[in-house]
Amino acid sequence: MKKKKMSDLPRDMEEEVLCRIPLTCLGLVRSTCKRWNMLSRCDHLFANKHLAHQAATEAKKKKDPLVVTMMNYRVELMRLNFSDEDEVVVLNPEAKLIGLDQIDVRDIFHCNGLLLCIPKEDHSRLLVWNPYWGRQPKWIENTHNHHLLDKHGLGLLDRYTYGLGYNNSSTSSYKILRFIDLPRHFVEFKIYDFNSDSWRILDLDKNWCINIGEHGLSLKGNTYWFAADAMINDAISFLVCFDFSTETFSPLLPLPFEAFPGDALSLSSSSSSVGGEYPQLVVLFQSEHTLEMEIWISNTIEQPNALSWNTKVFLSANIQQLIPHRWVFRRSVSFFIDQEKKIAVVFDKNARRGTSTHEIAYIFFGGGLDDDGSCSFKQQVVKQSAYPFCYSHACYYVPSLVQLS
Repeated sequence: MKKKKMSDLPRDMEEEVLCRIPLTCLGLVRSTCKRWNMLSRCDHLFANKHLAHQAATEAKKKKDPLVVTMMNYRVELMRLNFSDEDEVVVLNPEAKLIGLDQIDVRDIFHCNGLLLCIPKEDHSRLLVWNPYWGRQPKWIENTHNHHLLDKHGLGLLDRYTYGLGYNNSSTSSYKILRFIDLPRHFVEFKIYDFNSDSWRILDLDKNWCINIGEHGLSLKGNTYWFAADAMINDAISFLVCFDFSTETFSPLLPLPFEAFPGDALSLSSSSSSVGGEYPQLVVLFQSEHTLEMEIWISNTIEQPNALSWNTKVFLSANIQQLIPHRWVFRRSVSFFIDQEKKIAVVFDKNARRGTSTHEIAYIFFGGGLDDDGSCSFKQQVVKQSAYPFCYSHACYYVPSLVQLS
């Protein structure tokens, strides 16, 4: 009697088996046989079924969220671990991202399952990739006005800021916003449309600026940044949102505190917001003078031009009491929260100088107004770094079926 193979199974039974394969093992499955490779890469009906099964499994097991990290110029897929306070290991390797594992990347952005990567050395191109499909990344030719930058002494290409989003009337219409915003020297906003495979300049009327180094956050296809009055040195910060549907910025959006230059500010989202129907912004604020750190959560965002905040702070901590030396987190530092467990994790280096530094997870427990006001704290070394000026970045990752031409 001829021995049956897995590939001899009926199609519906074959799909049922393959749907149970974890996302991080798809690469191994695809290398097993050509039929499975074609099914997992090209069949949208199966891919939808697979993602739905994986999402249901993770929700049932209450698995901690997936995150993509850039540390030491390399991109990895990790899983956040919000376990018990005494046993927490914050980041656990989840899978190797074949396709990015040999590319040095200096920054990453996530939107709806897509990763926008800014190469460390190759300033002539950008890279966009959907890890779920496992195909070759899409390279996009970059355009630079070198002569205009050099005229103002701004020839460093790292001064550009990027955002990734999509037209909310058509999630197949993805775009990249790239800009440099120095009103007294040089301002340029350009947008790349994946459908037309071309860049064009945006003519924007505004009286504020987004500082170099600000890292935006993509939420429901739009991107949020901190901004401040362009002509006032000590201007109070606020938020602006770029709507990729209208290709315009929102009116100024409020923050639940007053923040000035020198204060630490960073954006994140609640884990339930990622790919969910009820998006919420999360903002970290640390005063340069008092070193007090606060984390606030917005109310559900209905429209990109409106924003309100929860009246109670999610977490408050006196960093001066918790960390021995005077420590201010850098702007746009990566952080995550777990609302149920009342945990916040901030990723930053342990030093700003020196030839060797460590990537540290600063973990805060409690500290909200609903608690007794106390906040416990621990530090954990995530990775050693030989690059003192390579600042890590991490963002939630939710797989999707987005395909780019």
